[in-house]
Amino acid sequence: MTRTEYRAALKGRRCYLGLDLSSTKDLTALVGVFPDDDGFDVLAQFFVPKDSIQERAKRDRVPYDQWERDGFLIATPGNVVDYDYIRQTLKDWAAEFAVREVAFDPWNATDLVTKLQEQDGFTCVPMRQGFVSLSAPTKALEKAVLGRTLRHDGHPVLRWNVSNVSVETDATGNLKPSKKVSTERIDGVVALIMAIDRMDRSATTTPQFQMFVLGR
Repeated sequence: MTRTEYRAALKGRRCYLGLDLSSTKDLTALVGVFPDDDGFDVLAQFFVPKDSIQERAKRDRVPYDQWERDGFLIATPGNVVDYDYIRQTLKDWAAEFAVREVAFDPWNATDLVTKLQEQDGFTCVPMRQGFVSLSAPTKALEKAVLGRTLRHDGHPVLRWNVSNVSVETDATGNLKPSKKVSTERIDGVVALIMAIDRMDRSATTTPQFQMFVLGR
């Protein structure tokens, strides 16, 4: 299946998004998960400042410029990531897919999230980046990979992020991806974990029912 065919098959499907804004000068990741009875599909888009793309390619020793040409990476004008491009991509996804929630790290996200919620109608859920928040979805991601219930389109930036990730463990066995310990960028993995968290929480939410007694 080609990348175009893969995306076309996701049209109209329910999805949960994770948004890792990082710093405005760094790689920003938007990742969606699309659940079904057999697991879930993954779709990703990355953003980087246009002015630093050549320098970044040399520093990280990966082909950012080629990724941009192939559409895997959106290079926004200037030397910082332009959040308007992220917002537009989210609106494009909402027109194409059934977006339920957007999980985000509240650090440095206030202005963008306010616009997404108040002007664009998204349901945005803050998610702190500690062990308590990230452990369960990190373990769920590991289980999905081992169980082959995670499907993707071979996105090279996401693959690179996955190859870079290292995990921290606390004294009680909780896990989380570590940006301090990991060798290179892992923003896509963090966004994926946040999206999985929202997907799993939605699946375990107990429906509320009411009983009505009709008189004769």
